[in-house]
Amino acid sequence: MSGESVQAAAETAPPLGREEARLVLREALGMSAADATQAILESRRESLTRFANNEIHQNVTSERHVLTLRAIVGRRTGLATTERLDSSGLAQAADRALAMARLAPEDPGLPDLAPPAECPALEAFVPATAGSTPEERAAAVGPVLAAAAARGLNSAGALSAACGTFAVANTRGLFAWQPETYAQFTCTVRSDDSSGWVDRHRRDVRALETGSLGETAIRKALDSRRPEAVEPGAWTVVLEPAAVAELVAFLATLGLGAQSEQEGRSFLSGRLGQRITGERVMLADDASDPRAFGRPFDYEGTPRRKVELIAQGVARGVVHDRRTAKQAAVESTGHATVPPASDGPLPFNLVLAAGERGLEQLVASVERGILVTRFWYNRVVDPRRTLVTGMTRDGTFLIERGRVTRGVRNLRFNESVLGVLERAEAFGRDAEPTVFDFTGNCVVAPALLVRDFHFTGVSPF
Repeated sequence: MSGESVQAAAETAPPLGREEARLVLREALGMSAADATQAILESRRESLTRFANNEIHQNVTSERHVLTLRAIVGRRTGLATTERLDSSGLAQAADRALAMARLAPEDPGLPDLAPPAECPALEAFVPATAGSTPEERAAAVGPVLAAAAARGLNSAGALSAACGTFAVANTRGLFAWQPETYAQFTCTVRSDDSSGWVDRHRRDVRALETGSLGETAIRKALDSRRPEAVEPGAWTVVLEPAAVAELVAFLATLGLGAQSEQEGRSFLSGRLGQRITGERVMLADDASDPRAFGRPFDYEGTPRRKVELIAQGVARGVVHDRRTAKQAAVESTGHATVPPASDGPLPFNLVLAAGERGLEQLVASVERGILVTRFWYNRVVDPRRTLVTGMTRDGTFLIERGRVTRGVRNLRFNESVLGVLERAEAFGRDAEPTVFDFTGNCVVAPALLVRDFHFTGVSPF
């Protein structure tokens, strides 16, 4: 194989192959003098094309390797992290983790390390994404920039293509490895008094369809010019998938993990088995859903299971890691977070079941209401009530007699996420993933038609 062929193959491969990762983790574990040790390796290579003012202004590629060692001495545990994968760096990390473990207080709830287990295969790696070039990305975003400029609009955003390796091993003999890719196109198009936005996530960079997405952002910016103010209050709304995902994502941290439920902080505490939303709501955590960006195992190396969280409006369960599973006398569902996992287990791949109507059909069924593209600047007001506040952004429109008629000024909302799911009357058929970070924190959600959505104020813009 020629030098150019070798380089091309390397550029379309994961940052660390299975055997490379195995050797690094084996050496790291061998450096440890602790009673038991776990090693986590995350490698990522990301290429990014960023644009603003209708011009590409940045093309960058970065690569990073992070190794985390968790040393256990009796009932004590210590952590150390390094970005050096050479023998000296691994030895230093092992020594630091051991020293931290010896200084740590005893942890009576410390679970044993995960045993070896078979993880289901997950097709998560696309060579075309790993090998994305600046020329390819420029060709993908160039027509969007030209189209915005031709209409007197200003576009800004980025097209990114990343590949990664995630691997876990421990001294009980466990080894798990997963290669993955991720691509995102995000674009904001602005006029003097309006804006439009799109955001799309795929494993395969070629599936992003940047041209049609860019046209959507341009159309939203044009259609929302000269926005008018509407009175705040209880409105019928059609929330596009990104807006729904922003709300549903809060449920992950507010109570769908076993630790918060066991500590009584969750909105589910004392409510498992009760109806908490509308009967049409089906919410699961499913890393195997092809639309999500899941990993087949968690940060403890435990295989991920599909967990039914809300079924026909009834609270059915929470996700577990080994610690909370030990306390509840159940098995881990494979939802451990990165050590020290202070927030406990969390769902990484929430999937809200879709319905049968297209977005246009949802809008057509509204006599008078508001179409929301997205929310931003969202904050929790009351965790137990899942009460959240935030604002609309980048395309907020008035619906009259089943048609989008004009742009309106952005609105602030105060809403309970569970309340929104209680009052959701119709679900869109097209569910889209929104990825909140590269570790797989993803929400797959359809559009929703919701009655009596509470807007509390009008923005000056």
